[in-house]
Amino acid sequence: MGDQTELQFRRALAALVPQGCTILAAVSGGGDSVALLHLLARAARGGRYRVVVAHLDHGLRRGSRADRRFVERLALLLDTECVAERREVAELRRADESPEEAARRVRRTFLLEAAARVGADRIATGHTLDDQAETILMRLVRGAGATALTGMAEAGPGPFVRPLLDLERAALRHWLEERGLAFREDSSNRSTRYDRNRLRRRVLPLLVQELNPRAARHLAQAAGFLREDALYLDGLAAALATRLWRSESGGRLVIDAAAWAEAPGVLARRVARLALERAGVDPRRIGARHVEALLALRTAPGGNRIHLPGRLTARRSRGRIEIGAGPTSDRGRKA
Repeated sequence: MGDQTELQFRRALAALVPQGCTILAAVSGGGDSVALLHLLARAARGGRYRVVVAHLDHGLRRGSRADRRFVERLALLLDTECVAERREVAELRRADESPEEAARRVRRTFLLEAAARVGADRIATGHTLDDQAETILMRLVRGAGATALTGMAEAGPGPFVRPLLDLERAALRHWLEERGLAFREDSSNRSTRYDRNRLRRRVLPLLVQELNPRAARHLAQAAGFLREDALYLDGLAAALATRLWRSESGGRLVIDAAAWAEAPGVLARRVARLALERAGVDPRRIGARHVEALLALRTAPGGNRIHLPGRLTARRSRGRIEIGAGPTSDRGRKA
């Protein structure tokens, strides 16, 4: 089983990263990212790749300094350069962000900066098939659109790659155990305060036990089947959006309401999501209620407005819909 895990990883890596590239490995110290680093180090033998370790201490919990020391020692053991920093997420958190959103944003910024610093061509993360299944379920219960339900891609956006995305967490733990390779257990992963942890510890195990032992893999496969259709429709929606909207001074996005109302629903909803993203809404915060509220403005009387994430508003005025920063004191309803 261990040999098959490594073979599967090398095939995925070869498809994602050309030989000779520098790979920045995002390593938290947990099992998935430690497996990623060991697999990368083995694949890089003979000069096939240059691997650099990146570790960010978020300063959010006890034990984070010990995690950093563990990762630094591991990098030293593997004779691998390491970029490690501490950034206080609590201090960098924006007013409209949850702690999880802030941590993701700060981590992504750190990884991109570290990649530029060491000249990395790709940034490899330790997302697994189980993470994919969890992401799909999270987005489904939040009312995400079809494109979001396609899950994470193996590559992108930008330099990010996920060579573990078709490997199950259990297989990686077995691979580590076979070789006696240590990793850190993040105590926060056991807390049910977080939505993803509740899903990971309660929902997915129930699906596996009561419905199908391969539930996670089937969820990931279903996402793959959706991806091709979704990408085609996204292309049509992007072309439609360029005909429907324009940007004005102050960063406001203006959309032709009547023309938008005539678009097929499958494209109109995609245009709504694109408009929200273009206006500056974090894609992870866009739910079905935001999309539907924005679509309802197409036929609403003039003067109607809604509040959106990121302190934005959308307002119907003179046959058009304007999206942009707005006063927090107006009486528009919240989407």
